[in-house]
Amino acid sequence: MADRYVSQIALLLDDPVEDVEVVVRAAARTGDLDRAGAVRGEGHLAQEVQWGGRMQKAVVRALTDDADDRPLLRTETYLGEDGLVGGLQRQAKLLQALARQLTGRVEGVRDLAARTDRDTAWMHRVAIGAVEHDDGIVTAVDGEGTRWVRTHGAARFGVPDLELYGCNRAQAAAAPQVLAHVHQQLLSRGLKAELTLPDATPVYLVPVLEAWQEVPLDWPGVGRAGRDRGPGLDGPRASLSVLHKPRLGRYRKDLEGVLDRLTAA
Repeated sequence: MADRYVSQIALLLDDPVEDVEVVVRAAARTGDLDRAGAVRGEGHLAQEVQWGGRMQKAVVRALTDDADDRPLLRTETYLGEDGLVGGLQRQAKLLQALARQLTGRVEGVRDLAARTDRDTAWMHRVAIGAVEHDDGIVTAVDGEGTRWVRTHGAARFGVPDLELYGCNRAQAAAAPQVLAHVHQQLLSRGLKAELTLPDATPVYLVPVLEAWQEVPLDWPGVGRAGRDRGPGLDGPRASLSVLHKPRLGRYRKDLEGVLDRLTAA
């Protein structure tokens, strides 16, 4: 099984699915799925499927969310080749195919990669290609006084999620638009893109473990749980630094320079 099935979006159900094969086979009979087969060692709880005339696969898995004991029917796939719009649309169509076999049982959608819940209208909108940036990459803010701003969901598109530390209220309010601007450059031009803030200030990516060495350790989000940051925070993640001319072949980290430009941008 591919180890890159990193986009995990689930149907929230009223009761658990006892046999995933029954749901998947029903979807195949209606033409919504192309092929399906059991996942070795997982019995009736998981099936590997193909859909939409493509070779690309997904896993459909029944489980209970550890956080709140909600029953889920989770789809797991790789979206990197299709990008944010095409990838989310394709996965939403898979969710629709399964939901059609669970009439009256679907209560919503849980995007585990973006760590957010959606209603079923979101699934239907995304399935027709009406996809916005924050459908795939969601910004969260924690802290009082000093705030920690970070994104969830970007890593499934082959780019790092972004974090900012030490924001005040105004900076935190402006940060989502700025982070979206940087992510759009990464999504369109890749990790080697020359990045800028909306005001054209050049910036570069700093891995979070390196960024922590430049800011107070008691700020929210800094050094959280050591190197093991927990589900959703242990993937590729970076902060932003203003790009100055290198001195002795090295760039100094200017994380505060980014914060200073947030409200101006």
